[in-house]
Amino acid sequence: MAAHNSDLYLKKAFDSVISQSLDFEKNIQIIVVNDGSTDNTEEMCLKYRVRYPQNIKYISTKDCFGPAHARNQGLKEAQGKYINFLDSDDYISHNTFKDVYNFFEKHYSEIDVVSIPIYYFGSQKGNHPLNFKFKKTEVVDLLKQPEFIQLSGPSSFFKAEAIENIKFNDKLQTAEDAFFVNQVLLNKLKLGLVKSGSYFYRKFEAKNSLLDYSSKTKEYYISRIKQFHFKLIECSKRDYGEVLKFIQYVLMYDLQWLFKIKKIDHILSYDEIYELYINLIFILQNIDDDVIYNQKNIQNQLKTHIFFLKYLGNDYLANCDCKYRKQVYNDILDKLSLNQVFIDIFEIQNNVIYVSGFITTFFNKKDKVFAFVNDKIFETKELKYPQRDRFSLNFEYAYNNDFELFIPITSKNLKIQFKTDVNDFKDLEIKFNRPCRLSNTSKYSLSKNHIAKVKGSVITVKPKNWVRILKNEISTIYTMLHETNQGWRTGVIFRIVYFILYPFLSSRRIWIFMDLPYLADDNGINLFKYAVGINDGIEKVFVLNKDNFAFDEVSQIGKTIEYGSIKHRIYALFAEKVISSHPDNGLVYPFWGNYPFLSGLVKFRLVFLQHGITKDNISMWLNKADKNISLIVTASKLELQSFFKYPYNYHKDVPQLLGFPRYDALEKKEDYKEIVIMPSWRRHFHHSTKEKILKSNYFKIYNTLINDSRLIDFCREHGYKLIFKPHPNVYRFIELFETNDYVTIDSTSNSYNNIFTHASLVITDYSSIAFDFAYLKKPVIYYHYAQDYHFDIEESYFDYKTMGFGEVVDNHEELIDLIMEYIENECEMKNQYIKRVDDFFEFSDKNNCKRVYEAIKKMDYE
Repeated sequence: MAAHNSDLYLKKAFDSVISQSLDFEKNIQIIVVNDGSTDNTEEMCLKYRVRYPQNIKYISTKDCFGPAHARNQGLKEAQGKYINFLDSDDYISHNTFKDVYNFFEKHYSEIDVVSIPIYYFGSQKGNHPLNFKFKKTEVVDLLKQPEFIQLSGPSSFFKAEAIENIKFNDKLQTAEDAFFVNQVLLNKLKLGLVKSGSYFYRKFEAKNSLLDYSSKTKEYYISRIKQFHFKLIECSKRDYGEVLKFIQYVLMYDLQWLFKIKKIDHILSYDEIYELYINLIFILQNIDDDVIYNQKNIQNQLKTHIFFLKYLGNDYLANCDCKYRKQVYNDILDKLSLNQVFIDIFEIQNNVIYVSGFITTFFNKKDKVFAFVNDKIFETKELKYPQRDRFSLNFEYAYNNDFELFIPITSKNLKIQFKTDVNDFKDLEIKFNRPCRLSNTSKYSLSKNHIAKVKGSVITVKPKNWVRILKNEISTIYTMLHETNQGWRTGVIFRIVYFILYPFLSSRRIWIFMDLPYLADDNGINLFKYAVGINDGIEKVFVLNKDNFAFDEVSQIGKTIEYGSIKHRIYALFAEKVISSHPDNGLVYPFWGNYPFLSGLVKFRLVFLQHGITKDNISMWLNKADKNISLIVTASKLELQSFFKYPYNYHKDVPQLLGFPRYDALEKKEDYKEIVIMPSWRRHFHHSTKEKILKSNYFKIYNTLINDSRLIDFCREHGYKLIFKPHPNVYRFIELFETNDYVTIDSTSNSYNNIFTHASLVITDYSSIAFDFAYLKKPVIYYHYAQDYHFDIEESYFDYKTMGFGEVVDNHEELIDLIMEYIENECEMKNQYIKRVDDFFEFSDKNNCKRVYEAIKKMDYE
């Protein structure tokens, strides 16, 4: 067991082995190798060794050499008949060792390796993609079933005698276990599968950090190719004169993750990228076409790129025309069914159909989409979504031609088809992206007066009536029952419940308000408070986690239901509007995991109240194709204009200048005499370990600031409190910050409005909370100690130095001096910044809720 900084997880790993149904003290040896840990890993290991001195051997290395080196060290001490390489943050099910032992004993002469299924736990739950092979406990002949590959070392068990002369390749940072496993499998070409065993693989920030870090290093691309792929090809050819099919499957399975990486020019030089491609072409030419076709986790568009690399090589990379290209292209097009159009949005409003989508082409950026409506041609309008450009390892391999069009409903029966000006105007098969209100699973969609149905390459739109609804619903349920795609049971149940409740709920005007499932402290709750006071026949409900401390309080304001509950999901199917300060699909659709089964029933239009001023280009996240928001609330003319400057692709009536509802509740009191430090989050820390956070400039800067004796003494002398209120994502690392007897580190759910109302001065970096604070004409200081923000501030319309509501400082001492200056002047905002506040914000009349509510009511709905 290789262990590096695993003190939090070792207990579960140790206990899972010690408690095996196969007697631990009589049959099992644990060799744990502490690979240069800096936490309490050693203490934990020694604690267990004291309890089981005959069974546990402890080895420690001063430096971290990686899992390959650690496992090789452990192998030298191994005494067992069978060997496993359990990772120190994972665990194994109770009967696994006994079941594997019995299986090995029964099939000893046939196999060298036994594998068990992998199940994710932690931040992600579910099956490993390769679990499909565990249909039963058996010995698999890899020549007959080459797709039954094994790459994981920890979920494998090995005969000790079979690996006496095989070591882990310590030149590999990742995939060292995949290479090891398949070297062993090449001996007997058979793999044992024990279905009853379970390997539980922890998915969380620390687990992903090695892969995340490795993919940002040159070695990931250079060593991985040469030390894993090349050597595996070499081993197979040496032993069998060819690259065996199961080895091809191993290579292609591993390569898919490489091909999915978009940009690498910040890691590799031009020459290194070129060499990488030459090596990839060589590997692909050792992989049969059917192996590439059969990959389950690669989009067909990316498979096309892979085939072009394999067959066209350098000519393809150089974008040179060659006589084979058209033939290869047509063959691939047919085999991969690439004659498709993908629809992002299909909706009917005021007797007009709006469609937005794209086609993917490979050689011509100008290929155009046409709609044929009852055989009449409609030209589409071109859209640009650069955030959806298709890159693989720095190579733009395909072009998304995005489009939109409006189709007036001028006939009772409409037949809509899509074609392109390539491939002889063949009909394009229609596919749907989420959150489109049509899907290939839920094959029809209801609007107020119409029913739209999809079949193959045709969408039909007809007047809605109960005969058509029931006919289509029976057909949809029948398909779900027979296809049994993941989630079908939930989909069928909710569809049945929907139609049972339809007579009672379909005519009710339901508006759902929300902030976050765990939060009621933003624009959502503030608008809800206003809305419940208006008696207009609309049923207003707020959704919130029931265990939230504010649930009872919100229930006193108006109807409140538990977020994610069955009632919430039913209401979401019948809702007319969902009004939220957060527009993420996984939040506003409480049935997002089952969305394709329910998409045609959903009718609500989404209102995004925002949770802060939009000052950066966030079109990568907030674009129309992905969110399809019907109303976006803004608070500044500059903010409003930014939605048309960047490729969001919303129509002009969607972003509106109305003011934030929460601003109506802001009051300027300053009665607490508080200096609040509120830095924003850094997305590149999302999968970081505590060790990485401790070493980061971000941590060091703010830890130094909140422990600065000069600042603390000055604040104490003048009666000002110091509050450190980091972003909620920092809360899990909060214990890393050094504490003192003066600064309060606030990781509670203290209301932001409460902070804005009572505090005197805010220090932030790039957080949009500065806008709320400045709105009250309270001073702000921007601490830009480094250019480490995840948004490109150079692209932002908001220039901190010329438009910001306070000084921008970049060093610690200057910041301390400036804070002290503000304190000496009783934290009054300076005149030049007051003018900037007045220039930036459109409204200060406390009528934002009224404007927003009226704008929502004006939204047309069908």
